[in-house]
Amino acid sequence: MVRHSSPFSGRYSRYVLSILIFAVLTPIIMWESNIMYSVISIVIAALLTVGYDVLTRQIAIRKAEKMVNEQSSLIVHAVKRSSERKGYLVLTDRFVVFVPLWKKIKTVLDTEQVVRHEFDGQLIEITVRFPNKHRTFRFFVSSPEKVKLMLDAKSGESLPYKYDKMEKNKTDKKHRTAD
Repeated sequence: MVRHSSPFSGRYSRYVLSILIFAVLTPIIMWESNIMYSVISIVIAALLTVGYDVLTRQIAIRKAEKMVNEQSSLIVHAVKRSSERKGYLVLTDRFVVFVPLWKKIKTVLDTEQVVRHEFDGQLIEITVRFPNKHRTFRFFVSSPEKVKLMLDAKSGESLPYKYDKMEKNKTDKKHRTAD
């Protein structure tokens, strides 16, 4: 298994390889024999790059809207950290939905139940309150700035972790005794 530096580097390598092979090399080689093969090769490159992304994005939008019966307001590429599943993070008026590619939707979060959301680069941690416990969901997202703005607007400000205040008070007491 090949490890990448970014969770989205597989998508970028698909772009580079399909453009290099089908949009540059094949048209140069086939240009002398038949121009039609060169044109077909460029169309294949466009379908493998932009066409695949548009198709999967439309499928994700339809799956999410069908699941929650609301229009999507934001959709970004995402990878669920626990299962390493690639897909889309779809935000609607009341829900955050992770739509995995070619799998069933299993993660639907109500924005009213979101207690905390933190960002660390491309990693987002969303803590949701359930009846008996709190659960944290972790995603790598392609544009965390957009997701942060939407989550702040939909679920309000992120609440601090209950132990953060206690640790802060302990460090304040240590600094006071040292002075």
